[in-house]
Amino acid sequence: MKTPERSAQPTLTRILEEAWSYSQAKKPFLAVFDLDSTLFDLTLRVSAIVDEFAETAINQARFPQECLELKRIEILTSDWGLEGPVERIGLRTDSAFFKTLNEYWAECFFSNEYLAHDEPLPGAVEYVQELHLSGAHIMYLSGRDIPRMAIGTETSLREHHFPLASDSAEIVLKPRGDMDDAYFKLDVLKEAQRRYGRIWLFENEPVNLNLIGRQCPEIGLVFIESTHSGREQLQRTLSSIRHFEADLSEFRELKKAPKI
Repeated sequence: MKTPERSAQPTLTRILEEAWSYSQAKKPFLAVFDLDSTLFDLTLRVSAIVDEFAETAINQARFPQECLELKRIEILTSDWGLEGPVERIGLRTDSAFFKTLNEYWAECFFSNEYLAHDEPLPGAVEYVQELHLSGAHIMYLSGRDIPRMAIGTETSLREHHFPLASDSAEIVLKPRGDMDDAYFKLDVLKEAQRRYGRIWLFENEPVNLNLIGRQCPEIGLVFIESTHSGREQLQRTLSSIRHFEADLSEFRELKKAPKI
């Protein structure tokens, strides 16, 4: 489901203004960001994993032609998993080759080691920084899990200069990998509602947005149009953006204006 609003500017500016208003009134405001395909573009991570698979001697010996074909693969921001990219280069996804590739991808994808390949979506760092400077508390709420991905997640956020501060910007990951993403996020946000006067969630997965929208209708929701599992479509029209690029100059001038 798409929304009529195609520009990111109105949505992003409105949330900044709301965060600033809450801050000036000394009321707690929380901005919650998913990570994968919300703040970060994952195409380079996936490409690195596929390239490594194709260049590994044992895989070349077992799947020589397929590994050659993998050199032509292109991972798009809109891809969810490997089926689409593999089919685009004419390889089958109902084969021992694809099963082996997919297992290798999953082991690498959900690990600390490959997160260094991720790049922020356009404007993401500047926007989250501006929200933080405007008084919003920041929560990075992800379906990544602590045992496999906590170290790499913190390193990636710090290296890209996303706000991290013990009292106003935190990372919240699943304690275990087998926990359901949507219900984990729902539980975290329900608890956060007891501490914050206003919450906005930025998220790319309709399954998560639908559940939170039903259970916590007071939370503002922003759909990131990148990619998602396809298991559900959005159940209601939400603010929708594809990136975080916006002209923040007028908002910055508003913050400088003297109080009347």
